[in-house]
Amino acid sequence: MFVWQHAVIALVGLVAIGWLSAAVVRLFSARSPVSAVVRPGSAVESGLVGGIVPPEARVFDGWSYRVGGRFAGRVRIAVYPDSVAVSGPRVPSGVYKAWVWLQTLLLAAVFPALAAAIVLLDWRYLLLTVGLFVLSFAVSMGGAGMWPGLGELTAEGGGGHLDALEFPRNAIREVDIGEGWAKGGFEVILFPYMSGINKLAEGRAVSFFAPDETGHEVRFAIDLYVESKANELAGLLR
Repeated sequence: MFVWQHAVIALVGLVAIGWLSAAVVRLFSARSPVSAVVRPGSAVESGLVGGIVPPEARVFDGWSYRVGGRFAGRVRIAVYPDSVAVSGPRVPSGVYKAWVWLQTLLLAAVFPALAAAIVLLDWRYLLLTVGLFVLSFAVSMGGAGMWPGLGELTAEGGGGHLDALEFPRNAIREVDIGEGWAKGGFEVILFPYMSGINKLAEGRAVSFFAPDETGHEVRFAIDLYVESKANELAGLLR
């Protein structure tokens, strides 16, 4: 290689790693002035037979996107006058962060590999580019597919009761339906796949920022299955 070829590949690699890593840091570092509380979910919040919805509450069932709230599949959200409780299996924090970092670094490696293929005119680096992208996609989509089962295995509570994450209603901000599900960093990390997921989210995925139990502000995104329920939930959260 010539010196300029080394320089181009290194520069592309540094920019890609810096750009994507900054998105991950933003995803995990946003702070909230309040913290949520993890507590045993009620029969209603856990979706158990015999649970009675309080007159002042509204309850919605949906399917969680794999965003910062770490819910992993089926989810129930109960809206009370002063608080909101989200119940369902969750992915452990350490596993979730490792999954996000792995797919991000693999995606970042695609760019210097592609730069090497172009400046060196070497088809082997092109194969490496494709391989790294496919591997990043497999980690991203494969992990997302595994989370519901993993969340069920690690769900705490007895007698079918799931843990509930409860936070003040006035701590919620930026409620969106559709494309906004990826705000906070995921829109960068998942940029190659965003258009397809946005299409699935259109009209049905309600998303918002709210605190988690560590005092961080994270994104919640829940597919409500039908647009009328999504509009009702978004209206209550706003």
